[in-house]
Amino acid sequence: MADETQSTDNCDNSSKETKKTPILTKAEKLEQARILKDEGNAFYKQKDYKNAMKKYHQALMYVKGLFDQVPFQGMFLPETRFPDEETAIFKEKAQQIELSCFNNLAACHLAGGRWSKVLDNSSKVLQRQPDNAKALYRRGQAYMKLQDIDRAKEDLKRASELEPTDNSIKRTLILLEKEYKKITEKEKKTYAAMFEKMSV
Repeated sequence: MADETQSTDNCDNSSKETKKTPILTKAEKLEQARILKDEGNAFYKQKDYKNAMKKYHQALMYVKGLFDQVPFQGMFLPETRFPDEETAIFKEKAQQIELSCFNNLAACHLAGGRWSKVLDNSSKVLQRQPDNAKALYRRGQAYMKLQDIDRAKEDLKRASELEPTDNSIKRTLILLEKEYKKITEKEKKTYAAMFEKMSV
């Protein structure tokens, strides 16, 4: 009986061990983030923005902190240590995935009409890459929808300078000019009415 009990205990311990979540190295976290980002892109192409955003957020969870804790000799498990000369490459890859996810989240929110979310995510990209044309374009569109014409014009003009052959940016700038004229005409009428009342 004692032998049977011991055997059962061993099985229980073995079962518990198999349920433990494996500890991922930084290199494995980076690879998992890349896979999730690519899965998000696939959903985005299908216009499944909900699942796309879910994948981008999951990718960001993996990449979070990787570029703040720059990998160097000794931070990894023995089989995944990086030579010093590869540190910058690793950090750059982590940043690229992170910024790509924020940019793509901005695109998803733009499709859903969540303008403040577009501003938030695109601004995170522009904090690190001020000349990111996609982020400027998306933030400019959000500003335009919020009728912040001056900021919209600033972002869209800069995006157009960076991508002069992009027809989408050109079309949006034309729409912005029309919107600007509408607002200007409305303001003129408002001021005219005010002055008319004052003169009576």
